[in-house]
Amino acid sequence: MKRKIKYLIWCCSVAILALTAIQTYFIYNTYVLKEQQAQIAVRTELVHMERTINIDSIRNRWFLDAENLVRTKGVEVAAAFLSNGSAAISKQVSTYIQENKILEKYNTVYAVTFRQVSLQGKGSHLQIRNKYWFGNGNIHDQDQVIHDLILHDLTTSNDVGGALVRNFNSRSSFTIIDGRNNIFREMLGLLIFSVFLLTVVILLFYFSIRSLITQKKISDMQTDFINNITHEFNTPLATIGVAVSTVRAQLIEKEENSVSLNGLNVIDRQYRRLKKLIDQVMTHTEASGELIIHKVNIPLMNFLEKLLEDFQSAHPEIELLLKLKEVPREILADPFYLTTAMTNLLENAVKYGGIQLTFTVVENENNCNFIISDNGIGIAQTEISNIFQKFYRVEKGDVHNTKGLGLGLYYSRQIAIAHGGTLSVHSIPGKGSKFTMTIPIA
Repeated sequence: MKRKIKYLIWCCSVAILALTAIQTYFIYNTYVLKEQQAQIAVRTELVHMERTINIDSIRNRWFLDAENLVRTKGVEVAAAFLSNGSAAISKQVSTYIQENKILEKYNTVYAVTFRQVSLQGKGSHLQIRNKYWFGNGNIHDQDQVIHDLILHDLTTSNDVGGALVRNFNSRSSFTIIDGRNNIFREMLGLLIFSVFLLTVVILLFYFSIRSLITQKKISDMQTDFINNITHEFNTPLATIGVAVSTVRAQLIEKEENSVSLNGLNVIDRQYRRLKKLIDQVMTHTEASGELIIHKVNIPLMNFLEKLLEDFQSAHPEIELLLKLKEVPREILADPFYLTTAMTNLLENAVKYGGIQLTFTVVENENNCNFIISDNGIGIAQTEISNIFQKFYRVEKGDVHNTKGLGLGLYYSRQIAIAHGGTLSVHSIPGKGSKFTMTIPIA
């Protein structure tokens, strides 16, 4: 059992780790998807902005202005003109981004840079590379750049009239400064739910394993208790056995009347049955194997006569009615175990309030049905599926005042199964119960 608990703990740990890995994988994929969606949304808004402020027209105008400066004032002046950027356009871009909900939400930085511009005038040549042109901020100056995302490139070249601006190559790009924070805020509910679900699973595993360990401890305590009790019972039983043998010898020697001898025989039968019962309880608590029975042909009427005589002697106040319907002459069974099962059912009926018992025996095809009905307190439907479990006892109403270990019905069903039969119950709370044991005749 300890090994099974260790295996269970190991399997639960592996399951929790696997569940954590799966949750992490799905959360990461969700984050990536939302990041892509944010980039698409920002890109769409920036393209719309460029159309709104007519960015293509701005580029073309600056291209022409730069060319005129090269021709009229030289390469150095044109280079200074390009390098200073455009404050007017940058202000226009910044205003647009601040007023746009999506671009403002993600703290978008948009910039247009000169990737490469070649200026050629009379006798001079100059190149400008990676120079900020306009936007609401220089992407490469940001401390929290996540991605430098290219919106598009534009290359224009002119080769007319000697003086020219060649390879006017500009790039529109953007980055999202607060992308992660916004995505994490959007995923906060999912993260909390995932952590909560994982915590619940861990707690369920923990309480399940703790409950299993507790049940094992209780089961071990029950087993130890029963073993100790049964061992303690053996001492007075041995004394009773010796006393019965001594008294029988004296009665036979003195030729006492049959009434005393019959009473002694009842005591002797009950002593032997109790001795076997204790041995069987010890066997059942120490091992979980099937019962080993020894079937013999039992004269049914003689068997019933002794069984009911012993029961009536122990419970003279109980009204017991025997009904026989097409009873077979003999039945193939183990007399000790069958007596034990029937006695358990009769004792159980008395234990739970029955004062009027009906013992019905009827042959049904190749089976013999033993039906014990009582007028006791009955059993609730929710408890019927549990009453045949080992050590189970109903704990409702005044039932908890009834003494017992919860082995009687469990043991009786095991006996019926060992004989190839069944044990079932039908009960109505407040009106009584009816137990039916079916045993094959041969």
